[in-house]
Amino acid sequence: MGMVPKMNASLVNVLMLEDVQADVELAQDELESAGLAITLRHVRNEAEFRTALLSELPDIILADFTLPQYDGHSALLLRRQLAPETPFIFVTGSLGEERAVETLRVGATDFVLKQNLPRLPLVVLRALAESNAMRDQRRIQRELDHERHLLTAVLSTTGALIVVLDHVGCITRLNPAAESAIGYPQESMRGMACWDVLATAEERESLRHRFDNLSTGGRDGAIGQSPWRSTLGGKRTILWSAGLLKRLGSTSEYAVLAGIDVTDQEEAEQQAYLLRHYDGVTGLPNRELLLHRLLQDPPLDGHEMLALILVGIERLAEVRDSLGVATSNLLLKEASRRLQSWQQAGDWLAKVGETTFALVTTIDGEGELPGQLQRMLEQLRQPYRLEHREFFLPAYLGATVHSGSNDPNLSLQAAEAALHKAVDDQGVGYRLYQPMLSDEARERLLLEGQLHEALQGEGQLELYYQPQVSLETGRIMSVEALVRWRHPTRGLLLPAQFIPLAEATGLIIALGERVLHLGCLQAAAWQRSGLGPITVAINLASAQWGRPLALVETVRAALEASGIEPQWLELELTESTSMHAPSTTIEVMELLRKMGVHLSIDDFGTGYCNLSYLKRFPVDKLKIDRSFVSDIITDPDDLAISRTVIAMGHQLGLEVVAEGVETEGQLALLTDAGCDLIQGFYFSRPVTAQACGELIGSRATLTSKRRDRGERTLLLLDDEPQVLTALRRVFRSSGCRLLSTTSPNEAFELLATHEVGVIISDQRMAELSGTEFLNRVKVMYPETVRMILSGYTDLKTVTEAVNQGAIYKFLTKPWNDEELTATVTEAFAKYEQDRGRHS
Repeated sequence: MGMVPKMNASLVNVLMLEDVQADVELAQDELESAGLAITLRHVRNEAEFRTALLSELPDIILADFTLPQYDGHSALLLRRQLAPETPFIFVTGSLGEERAVETLRVGATDFVLKQNLPRLPLVVLRALAESNAMRDQRRIQRELDHERHLLTAVLSTTGALIVVLDHVGCITRLNPAAESAIGYPQESMRGMACWDVLATAEERESLRHRFDNLSTGGRDGAIGQSPWRSTLGGKRTILWSAGLLKRLGSTSEYAVLAGIDVTDQEEAEQQAYLLRHYDGVTGLPNRELLLHRLLQDPPLDGHEMLALILVGIERLAEVRDSLGVATSNLLLKEASRRLQSWQQAGDWLAKVGETTFALVTTIDGEGELPGQLQRMLEQLRQPYRLEHREFFLPAYLGATVHSGSNDPNLSLQAAEAALHKAVDDQGVGYRLYQPMLSDEARERLLLEGQLHEALQGEGQLELYYQPQVSLETGRIMSVEALVRWRHPTRGLLLPAQFIPLAEATGLIIALGERVLHLGCLQAAAWQRSGLGPITVAINLASAQWGRPLALVETVRAALEASGIEPQWLELELTESTSMHAPSTTIEVMELLRKMGVHLSIDDFGTGYCNLSYLKRFPVDKLKIDRSFVSDIITDPDDLAISRTVIAMGHQLGLEVVAEGVETEGQLALLTDAGCDLIQGFYFSRPVTAQACGELIGSRATLTSKRRDRGERTLLLLDDEPQVLTALRRVFRSSGCRLLSTTSPNEAFELLATHEVGVIISDQRMAELSGTEFLNRVKVMYPETVRMILSGYTDLKTVTEAVNQGAIYKFLTKPWNDEELTATVTEAFAKYEQDRGRHS
């Protein structure tokens, strides 16, 4: 069993419906062994179950599916009536795929087979976490309702003037303070333009201007840019501020105005402060306030760093000279708005020069900066649209790292030096102050720039292809496209050497689009060459799934450019990506399926996919992650998981693909489990497009491999070669097929490829003890008769092995040939009798 997350110290109240006391104790032991603090209430029938639900709601319900006088389905319906929010998990000996899917559809949270009880703690923890999340959501809604009522009460009693305006600036509501200050009843002011009520004749045009673009949902108006003053009744000076809010179901906005009645002296003091610390055009803090904040608010600890990024906007002087100051200022405001969209909680933005801004943001490491600067630069260099005209304003960035020990003035000077360097170079558009960067960060920056060049050019990025082969026909059914970077100086780079960099710098979307286009073009080229249609599978990055409309358009463009039909394209998403925002993922999947594209879930089993979502995903395939396949021969859990995924996939009508198949034993076990396709080094490594085309054209096939079910088979395992030689001599004329090895790992491979009736294993071996080896065999191949032959007789070891059912008999060295032969004959008789009983 994998690591189980730690629970908090509070007790989990478990209600268990089970007629077998021993099963209750096993489940309790499994939960407590995993570190869960529980109180368990055991009930056996419907009456006790109903009484328990009525007396005290549990945190979670565990129930057997089949009871002497009751059934789990009825218990599930009763829980839905009396405790609908309580997680319900079946813990049962046998359920079947069809019935399991049906229980999930009716409302069960999950199920655990009794033979796989080590999975129970993880399932319980996940169910509790989901239940707690839903409970928190309901609590938050109640709190929001309370806050809404509280806010209404506050607005009714506050002395501040509150005025709500519609999208064209007309009054819709006032609080009592505003109604009193204006001097007219609320009913008479509803529908009036705010500038006719809140401002004098001289102020009206200015206030009206703030709403110029509000009616169309734009943000170019000044309504939310800075506070303003107006005069009520020619006597009271009010300082107003505004907030823009989206109207539900509309692209337009409305404003909430908050006004404070101030005296002349307070107005003068406030105005002086604003002039001293804020820029008059953008309303942003100025250079003085920025330096003050850097001095007063250093990083919180020694590990936290601040990036100081200077932004220079060029050609504004030309605009001012040709079109006037007002146009220049509007462009400055738009530049500040774009920068404000980059601000996170705790970031600072200031205007430190005539056309220069400064952004101070927290970073975890210097390696974050190149990608962040590139994305910021791309946004700033988008054309500015103003008064039906487009303006192209070059932008440059200079950055440095500021710590609490740095002089703010020196940090600002360093950023200015980097900015000047960026302007002088006229290259990438941004520069980092080099003395502040580590060798690693510089190397990362260099590689990022080279990746930019590779994405903009042709020839460096290429695709390798790995076939996916049908286990039924042995034919290549599809290929997965895998990107490689043929670096001009470093040679061929594998994805692990550059994909993380692409993800961190935002280049992963451009890289994903390039892979998609190259894969579709190659599929078309194979079809034109006469190879016939072949499905190309392409793994999309999670960032691409996060931009649904762009993804759909990218796929459509790739199909149109290549000319291939949509059914020959398969898109893969990882299980963890699918669960990041499942509702959005399903919507995107539906759009792609309507286009005719096939879909699959990659790395299945690693992302804790909720089964209720899995049945809703419109996918065609599940891919078993290679981490399970790699140890399927030696790890009972991985074998059980692989078999379960295959059975579950087939129950949902999906094909199942196993990744990372490298040995004959893995192939045999997957074939026996009913897997549909395999992919891995056993058939072919990833190869170039040309080599893959030749492989497809040669009609190469995979030879089917199942466990050999021939004659009686005896497996001998002993790490002493001379002992194996002696044992083979004993059974040479026994009439059974002999398999022998000195390695437990080789023994597992033989078990995977042969149906072994009897195993004789040594106890004391360097790799694995005999009892440990046979314990795994018991789970993986329960029909095989297991015996230990050892010169080391430890009573405790023998007793535990026999009691746990791991071994049939414990034999000692030296042995008597006739007795050993007779024992093996008896073991084969038992094996054949048991196999006949279960066949």
